[in-house]
Amino acid sequence: MNMPSQGIRIACTLAAALAASPAPAAEVAVVNPSFEQDSFAGEFTVTNAVSGWRALGESGQRGLLAPETPGIQTFYSGATPGVDGNNIEFHWNGQSGIEQVLTERLQANTRYTLTVASGTRNGGAGAFGRYDIRLTTQTGKPVVSWSGASRNLAAPGAFADTGRDFETGANPPGLGERLRIELRGSPLANTYVDLDNVRLTATPVAARPAAMPIDVFIVSGQSNSQGWGANSARLSAANRHYADAPDPRALLGYRQHLLGDALASIGSMAQLDTQGSGFHGNYDGFGPELALGSDYAVGSDKPVAIIKYAVGMAGLAQNFVKTGASATPLYPTLIQHIHAMLAELRGQGYAPTLRAMFWLQGESDALFGTGSGYGANLSRFMADVRADVQAPQLRFYLTQINPNMPSFAAPAARTGMQQVNDGMVQAADADPQRVFYVRTDDIGAGFADDTHYSADQTIDIGRRWAARYLSGP
Repeated sequence: MNMPSQGIRIACTLAAALAASPAPAAEVAVVNPSFEQDSFAGEFTVTNAVSGWRALGESGQRGLLAPETPGIQTFYSGATPGVDGNNIEFHWNGQSGIEQVLTERLQANTRYTLTVASGTRNGGAGAFGRYDIRLTTQTGKPVVSWSGASRNLAAPGAFADTGRDFETGANPPGLGERLRIELRGSPLANTYVDLDNVRLTATPVAARPAAMPIDVFIVSGQSNSQGWGANSARLSAANRHYADAPDPRALLGYRQHLLGDALASIGSMAQLDTQGSGFHGNYDGFGPELALGSDYAVGSDKPVAIIKYAVGMAGLAQNFVKTGASATPLYPTLIQHIHAMLAELRGQGYAPTLRAMFWLQGESDALFGTGSGYGANLSRFMADVRADVQAPQLRFYLTQINPNMPSFAAPAARTGMQQVNDGMVQAADADPQRVFYVRTDDIGAGFADDTHYSADQTIDIGRRWAARYLSGP
């Protein structure tokens, strides 16, 4: 059949539009995803038999709970937000887990999105412990995993979704194997984890080249690097896109906690996103990496991976120096995490190159009397990191401790803060091609509290980092 030239152009335009439009996400079948296939009397039952799921041979109790059933315990009351159906699955008083092997097989060039609802009780014994959620192949090849600790993202008496996206690439480990979902609770005594509504989707994506180059940034420091006060629900309209639609070319593999916490929040290398639980309140939090990753991907038109290790209350002299830390040593875990995330990137078919480390730390040294040695400690720390990650030209972006925060109003604290900032300036002046000082003293008010940035201010820090890196040495 002969078609008029205009008709050919219309047909070609339509075909191009269809080819460019994103493929729809397909729901992957999960048996008994909301734990509704089993009935029990009363408020809860301790059981290892849940339809469609196999109990893992681990300690601790697990079973089913009906959150809206009146009982002796007041776990949830009234209509519970975020619950799908009548039942949830719980873990209590020591690590326990369940798994399900799916009929879906791991495919190349596919975005998998795993989502699970997690609840926070408003009464009863114990406290929120940690969820540990994994998508692997049947033989244990990792696809995507994450954990949440310290504080759940759901408000008391409610459930909220936690999840992550991962793109497989051309030849992922375990290609063609059946997928497996694993759900675990905390190993700590007298803690709970309540889970519900397990969902998995698979979306075809464009193939990426084999051994695709990817720039890698390290984000590290203490609670402002973690994003302790950055509640994603409080972002302004102008910044909402960072949380709602991070650039898909940006990846994130994080590890974070507070000193004194028995457990850490840990994520595998997957799509950049907010990080779920483990922040100051029951909310979905994030750090400056959220804006850093998206802005760098847009500004450079290149993929980027961010390796994040942040520990609230950590000091350089107390914790982060390689030798002579006066308290809990964190340096070995930092280096191990960097190497582990680089290995994950290589396993995913990328060719990673470490480019820079963004450092947001110093409040503890300023407040706890170790500010006078900050410059010398920082110089040793940077040299040790470059040597131990085999990146001699690694750039460092040292972020000024904000002098306008109320925590630094007292004379002794102000002196310590100035010593820390002077140490950073001296390090940058001594190595102007590899070390850079990022100022924050124009941020004068609107902090989340006396020591922590708000959600919008945390975005601002990440944007400053990206702009400073993109502007060159």
